[in-house]
Amino acid sequence: MNLSPTQIDKVSEELRSFLRAEARTKKIRKMEPTFYRNIVSALETLMQESESHLKDRDISSYIRIKERMDEIERDFKALFQRRFEKIASLSVYDLDSELMSSLTPEEKEFIVVLHNQIQDQYKVLLQREKKEEPSPRIKEEEPEEKAPELKKEVETEDTNVQKPLEEKAPVEYALVLIKGDQPPIAQPDRDYFLHDQDLVYLPSTFADLLVKRGAAEKIVI
Repeated sequence: MNLSPTQIDKVSEELRSFLRAEARTKKIRKMEPTFYRNIVSALETLMQESESHLKDRDISSYIRIKERMDEIERDFKALFQRRFEKIASLSVYDLDSELMSSLTPEEKEFIVVLHNQIQDQYKVLLQREKKEEPSPRIKEEEPEEKAPELKKEVETEDTNVQKPLEEKAPVEYALVLIKGDQPPIAQPDRDYFLHDQDLVYLPSTFADLLVKRGAAEKIVI
């Protein structure tokens, strides 16, 4: 979508405003869903203008447009680094409704993917720790030459050595919206403290139970 010079000026000023705000606070400032698409449209419009000036051999106008593009891209890179650093840090924790409502569709997709990857890695580390625990060793006694019964008993003990546990299948998670404050709920992985309008990722089996009880609603992104 081509933008007018006035619209491009507005996009550029909004970009600088967000950059200043992100630098002043650690919180995520609410951003309009079309913010990134507007920047792309502005850059595409400027690119078309620069190509037109170059075709007409209007070098001074071409350079002016390119400098404007470089300025917008420079500001955008600075905003991206500051904002996505915060988003990446917050993805380690449960994703609540306040955070998700402040993000654009592109940012929501990014934080959900990153959050799931972190949760998967968390489960992998737990399984690896369990797997590497040394299994109990049975000390074998040397059988006497004239005691074949003892040897048979030791061999029987060898067959009873506990085999390493097989790795559990990875836990699947579902995004749900909590309806009403819930009492503390104990689950195998941990205790959950859920409140009204919380938007959180929960193990699928637990999420299905809450949905069945009318205590939560599944969210499809």
